[in-house]
Amino acid sequence: MRCLLILGCLAPTLLLGQQTGVLTGHVVDAATGAPLRSVTVRLIGTSYGAITAADGRFVLRGLPPGTYVLEATLLGYKALRQSGIRIRPGDTTRIALRLEETALTLQQEIVVIGERPLIDVEQTQSLRTLERQQLERSAVPTLTDALIQQAGVLLQDRTLHIRGGRGYELGYLVDGISVQDPLAGTGIGLELPPEAVQEIELLTSGFAAEYGQATSGIVSVRTAEPSRSLQLRLQVRPEWRLHRRNPFDRDTGSLYQTERYSVSLSGPEPLTSRLLPALGIRLPGSFGIVATADASFSDGLVPEFARIRLRSSLLPAWLARRQDNTVSLFAKLSWQLTPACRLSYTNSRSMALNQNTRTLQTTLEYLPPDPGYQYPFQGHFDGALTFSAVNQLHLLTWQQSWGPRLFSEIRCAYTGWHVRADANGRDYTQYSEPQDIPTLPPQYYDTGDSTRTGIIPGDGFYDTGTAWTWREHFAQELTFRADLTAFLAEKSQLKAGAELRLQELQYGEIFAPWIPPLGLNNDVFSVRPRLATLYAQHQLTHKGLVLHYGLRAEAWAPGRLVDDAIANPAVTTITEEQRRSYLQHTLTAFALRWKVRLQPRLGIAHPITPQQMLYFNYGHFSKLPRPQYVYAKLSPQAARSSYQRFGNPDLDPETSIAYELGLRNQLTSDDVLTLALFYRDIFGYVQTRPVRTDNPRFAGGSFITYVNADYARARGIEIEYRKRIGGWFEVRGSLSYSAVTGKSSSADQGLLIARGLVPDRLTEDPMPWDRPWDFQLSLWVEVPQGALPKALRFLEGGRFWSRLVVRSGRRYTPALPVIDPTTGQQQRLPNGRPLYELDEDRPYGALAQSYRWWEISFSRDLRFGPATLRLRLELLNPVDWKNPAIVNPVTGRAYEYGDPTPVSWNDPLYPDRQPPLDPYPFNPARYEQRRSLRLGVEILWQ
Repeated sequence: MRCLLILGCLAPTLLLGQQTGVLTGHVVDAATGAPLRSVTVRLIGTSYGAITAADGRFVLRGLPPGTYVLEATLLGYKALRQSGIRIRPGDTTRIALRLEETALTLQQEIVVIGERPLIDVEQTQSLRTLERQQLERSAVPTLTDALIQQAGVLLQDRTLHIRGGRGYELGYLVDGISVQDPLAGTGIGLELPPEAVQEIELLTSGFAAEYGQATSGIVSVRTAEPSRSLQLRLQVRPEWRLHRRNPFDRDTGSLYQTERYSVSLSGPEPLTSRLLPALGIRLPGSFGIVATADASFSDGLVPEFARIRLRSSLLPAWLARRQDNTVSLFAKLSWQLTPACRLSYTNSRSMALNQNTRTLQTTLEYLPPDPGYQYPFQGHFDGALTFSAVNQLHLLTWQQSWGPRLFSEIRCAYTGWHVRADANGRDYTQYSEPQDIPTLPPQYYDTGDSTRTGIIPGDGFYDTGTAWTWREHFAQELTFRADLTAFLAEKSQLKAGAELRLQELQYGEIFAPWIPPLGLNNDVFSVRPRLATLYAQHQLTHKGLVLHYGLRAEAWAPGRLVDDAIANPAVTTITEEQRRSYLQHTLTAFALRWKVRLQPRLGIAHPITPQQMLYFNYGHFSKLPRPQYVYAKLSPQAARSSYQRFGNPDLDPETSIAYELGLRNQLTSDDVLTLALFYRDIFGYVQTRPVRTDNPRFAGGSFITYVNADYARARGIEIEYRKRIGGWFEVRGSLSYSAVTGKSSSADQGLLIARGLVPDRLTEDPMPWDRPWDFQLSLWVEVPQGALPKALRFLEGGRFWSRLVVRSGRRYTPALPVIDPTTGQQQRLPNGRPLYELDEDRPYGALAQSYRWWEISFSRDLRFGPATLRLRLELLNPVDWKNPAIVNPVTGRAYEYGDPTPVSWNDPLYPDRQPPLDPYPFNPARYEQRRSLRLGVEILWQ
């Protein structure tokens, strides 16, 4: 029996060995036709390879049947990859390859014959590449819309979470330069128009040593290059919300509209390509230009009666067209001086004006997570917070190939961020406390006491006054980066680099400014931190095995403000222990003290069958603490708040250790199945803690500061399948399960415990952004000519795209009935309202109603000579699923009239009578995006 079992296990292998094929070929110079010797020829993702003989010929024997991608490389020539090579059992496949000479470094130029492979099976990291063609297929209005279509990426409350990470933990790069606002606390800073993007790389695990300042993932954007001929693109895309109106939301007569406009130009630069040659002036090389402008103006969720004209001192008045306004500008000038030398200048600028509080996610006072709609100010949005943001990037890049083995890239960049939050353009001296004024004439209610008449105090909405916060921050950063790539051999690549980032951060915030002299709470600081980085990484390929390892060293100098505060004993919010620790764990250089951290990276990929590649990666990653956690109130302050938070200059970067094990199955060149298991341990999260002190300045003998005390874990599994048929059909599906737990979900947890708002817990609980199950399915079809009957011929050449998402609902803390122990019945208030209270033993322990999303689009091109008219029709959430964004903790879905509510809510069935009141829970932001119609008209000229 045992022998039969062994033979049964070996039978497939023995059978496979008998059914092999042969691949033979001839490699020549494309220009001369001369045979090329010593060319490395291999089948990607396998251990099969050979070196061409003197006559340029090679033979690969014993190949299992299947479809392969062949690569041919030789120093001084462009790398060539040919896909779709089919090996049949017992047969010999013959191919001929022609390599082109180049002055560029090996692998810098790759010629692809046939369809581009769906994935790179030899990657040791989780990398998803979104090319320009994919962005055009789904017609995404923003880059964020493109990212959320990928497995492991979640958008919740305008915050991107990658594999369970917090929003600020990702790295956001444009042409290798970080454009993430360091003071806003969000993951994304500079907004780029989609037309300015050539490619997006999303790395969710195992990213190499060249990437840093990210613990959850990297979003790396490569901007568009100039086209060889002049191309002009104009686009208009209006959008209307078609959801069923609700009289309780007071939007029955409201029209919700979004306007999107885009214009882009690409091609040879006219001054140097036409005007100067006409004057007899000819510059060496060629110049090209890309310029795009993108604008979006939306009514958002604001009903018509509540809409106002937004005002800002940072932005021009024309930008305030609607309630949510964004403009993005991009320009790039490229100079190809020689085939081996290229210079480019990039300038990008984005401006935003809205009233969504999620624009800033690091604030002086704690704000609970929500969609960002300022519901209490509905009807008085003139007093609500208005957010103005201006982001910009200037980038100079020099790319130089020093021969077939060496390539360098040098970048010099300036990035700037300027954000202001104020009461619709007011200075903080013009603030006043918001008030909910009872309606006139007064409305009375029966109190049950004949000697006392009750007056309804109001409706919970503010009628006068302003928001509670005034804030402005300005940040600028000079970046100098140099990268050098060397090919020690054809399959041995070494890359090393250095980066220096010089920052200037200015921050001012006042809470309750109407309280003299500077509000109930305030903070102001101006600092100049530094970040220096060195890295080296090496990738070696041998007989199908890919080994990638590297080391990254980061040195961070918090700045002169911190060094002076450490040396100043008068700063009583820094303990002696913190002073000793800071001096022990820092080094002195260039008159500053530096914290140094090493981060090793490792990745391995190895074929286990000709169609399967097993990969593993491991790495240490870190992210600097938010500046507010370090610098808050290091200068003397005069705030009156009892719960001020003081910065800790001895904070360390947050750190994660991540592992991933995966299997890539290249079933055919058009079928790919990927399986990945990941685990990420994050520690050093910043948390607030009370610190005992003898200083009489602090009431109660303690103050609150920040410490590295929290931790979290993210683990899960992802399965993804992609199928392609020719150039007219592609489908992609993914299914993932993950669990994200931690000690706390906010750095303010200790503050909330000190205030008595939440209990102190020792357990590890789910994070609010943990959504365990996630299923996505997308489909793209281009209807071939002659495929439809005559009556439907008008659809031929049309493009159909659809996407379906089903995932777990939001996390929430459930509210349970309050049971009377004597009767066993649910308790009720005197007015008959049933009592529900939050279950504090299960924070975020329940999942709301499942999230469901469907979008479809159809586009058709009409050609008129050199011009193409593209018409597009899109339906978003056509079923109008009511996905909850604010969860009723009693029902687990968005509130509907008549639903029971927790006792802390103002229930319209049992109205509160004692001020201050909350509005009834008809917040229009309680739903995710409802049914919408989007039309698109695009003109392309080339």
